[in-house]
Order: sequence, then structure tokens, then C-alpha cells
Amino acid sequence: MKRIFILLILSLSIQYTSGQACGIYRIKYVGNIKSESLKIEKIKLPTIEFLHGLENESSEKGFIEIEPIANGINIELGSPLTSQLFGKTENLLKFYKTKRENIPIFITVIENGKNKEIRLELTWNNIQIKKNEDEKFGNIFELNLNEIKIK
Repeated sequence: MKRIFILLILSLSIQYTSGQACGIYRIKYVGNIKSESLKIEKIKLPTIEFLHGLENESSEKGFIEIEPIANGINIELGSPLTSQLFGKTENLLKFYKTKRENIPIFITVIENGKNKEIRLELTWNNIQIKKNEDEKFGNIFELNLNEIKIK
């Protein structure tokens, strides 16, 4: 019994002293949508699983639908995926570029009294990414989609 207790204490101390951080991260989408004549109803943005190449456009888990606030985008997504790779913006952007050439987004507008979905492809070159600091657990990266113009 004494040996089992000693082994348990030894095992727990090794686990706590040499454990690694889990690498959880979050993404915050920001940006604005500009439309001269169309009313914007909803916006569909890619989930982290989609950006990782684990989901596709037709998948239910591939996109999250939000309602714009003053035609703006401001939403934070938590990642169910972990890796040490996502500690720096360069690594995250490089990884995303290997999985997707562009980011598709869908904007539902009202045109002539009917809902119409517009699909747009945003290039990685037009998206700014930066790492933010906050009090929550894990890294948070801001993907600034800038101003998106629709006609």
C-alpha cells in the first residue's frame, strides 16, 4: 500500500511539473459591411473547424450565422482544437493559408422584398490578423475583415 501511494505521488508530481500548456485559442472576427441600397439581414462566417479544413461549406458546423450590429461584424469564436502551433499570428496565418486559399462568407440581404444570399471570397492578403491580450484562458487572435462592399 505504501508503494502504491509513493508511486501515485511520484506520478502526479511528474505530470504537473513537466506538463505542457494546451494551446487553446480563440478568434475574434471584426469588420464592416457597406451597402448602398441593400438591407443586411445575416452574415455567415467560417468556424475554426472550417478554417482548419475539417468542415466544408455545406456542413452544418462549417459556418456560424450572426446578425450584424450597425452593418458591422464583431464576434468571438472559441476553438475546440488545441496545438502549440497557435501561439503566434504568423504560424496561425500560415496554417490557415495551407488549408484555404480564401475565406468564403455569406451575406443575406433583402432585395425587392426577398431574401437573397450573396457569397463572397475574401483573400488572406486583404485580412489583417493580430494577437490580442485579455483575461480569458488561451490566446485570442483578431481577424480584421476590413470593409466589405456589396452592391
